[in-house]
Amino acid sequence: MNFSKKLCRLISLFCAAAILLGTLGSVLVMVTSAAETRYTGYPTKMVLGEKIPQDQFYDENGNAKKINITEGQYTLVTYWASWCSDCQHEFDLLPTLKPVLSEYDNVQWYLIDYIDGKKETKQDGVDFIKAQQPGLPVLYDHDAKSFQSLGITQIPTTLLLNPEGEIIYCYPDVIETKDHLRAILDYATKGADAQTLSYVQSNLLKADGTVKKAATVSSTSSTAQSFLAQYAVNSLNKSLLDTQKQWVDTNGSTGDLGDDLRLLQAMSAWKGYETQAMALRQAVLSKVKDSNFTGEVALSDLNLSAIALLGDEKLSANALSLVQKGYLGAEFPLYCTSYNTDKQSYKKTVIDTTESLMTVYHLAQQGKVKKATLEWLKETMNTTGIYAKYNADGTAIQRYSYETPSVYALIALIGLETGDQELFTDALIQMEQCRTFDAAGAANGSFSSKASDQALEQCLPLYVYSVMEQKGI
Repeated sequence: MNFSKKLCRLISLFCAAAILLGTLGSVLVMVTSAAETRYTGYPTKMVLGEKIPQDQFYDENGNAKKINITEGQYTLVTYWASWCSDCQHEFDLLPTLKPVLSEYDNVQWYLIDYIDGKKETKQDGVDFIKAQQPGLPVLYDHDAKSFQSLGITQIPTTLLLNPEGEIIYCYPDVIETKDHLRAILDYATKGADAQTLSYVQSNLLKADGTVKKAATVSSTSSTAQSFLAQYAVNSLNKSLLDTQKQWVDTNGSTGDLGDDLRLLQAMSAWKGYETQAMALRQAVLSKVKDSNFTGEVALSDLNLSAIALLGDEKLSANALSLVQKGYLGAEFPLYCTSYNTDKQSYKKTVIDTTESLMTVYHLAQQGKVKKATLEWLKETMNTTGIYAKYNADGTAIQRYSYETPSVYALIALIGLETGDQELFTDALIQMEQCRTFDAAGAANGSFSSKASDQALEQCLPLYVYSVMEQKGI
């Protein structure tokens, strides 16, 4: 990013703080807070699934106006200002980008001028538009009311609205290429999952139903496979689920308790898969004695909703108790890795965050997630970010001090289960920062990650998209 871009972003953030707080002393408080909270460029008050405020939108003649969305129409909304060099760059690109809109029957693009009455007046915006002639509808956000309500911190910021006018995606930067714009519009019109599924089917899914850990390796991931099966159920993709049916017919079990339980859930969801569900049920019960799981039991494997399908209430109660007793404590409110039933002790050395959050997700599905856990997730996500592995005392392990889409996918699921829209929004934003938006690229729709199991980094976001669809988001 060049100096002019950095300056534009910094001024934007400073002006937003000044408008919101009004006094120099308050501005200094805002700046201090911003220093403690990591800056992502995304709107700080935006909630996915909610509508943008339009109370102070006007046209160039001063008439109150709103974004006009016809039935089935998706809308891009770009916030800009005439003084912003990045915004000027976006306008320069519009003659190249606009023809992409004609490739879709149901999309439109609005430009919203950020009018604060000081740095940007309405006349500034009107004069700029007359000179630029963008050929797109323009509205003026008087007193920056919409800007403030969303907590926009930099411009240009483009929001994508569904036909109900609800925010489904945000990109706080310049849309540079046609293929980037196409990928964004495909995300809306074809479904957020479509291009990710295409990547998985083209690069990872084998004919026998197994899922390769990465495109260039032969080793497979039964965890990714089990989440892909659950995605198939949620998205009503029978042909995809049939690949897993055939796999179970051939193999019977993954050998992993958690993966078998997820496959059991998938095969129990529809009629016609009873034989496969029975085989998986038997595989799971082979690990049970006297209503308790035996051996070294990974807490992340104890999918409480799936265990309920076994019909043993005592086993369900014991599994819940085992998970809850593995809580690490208020200072680091996640969960131990596993429990050894022979030694009757929990493993507390290295905490794999994906595994621990899977445990939290299972608790969230039962309404049992702790408030301290939700608060830690929010605070850590918005300060340092949440890393791949920690010590049991909550200190990050340097080698694994990186973020992964699978971690944020699980947090998004936890947010959906608990009804915490703020947590869900922040997590989905972090997850999708790892996503490739390039309609012409072979990696379009895929998620980049340093994790060894690249397949899980694709299939967990796929599962998130399917749960979002179920919940109408």
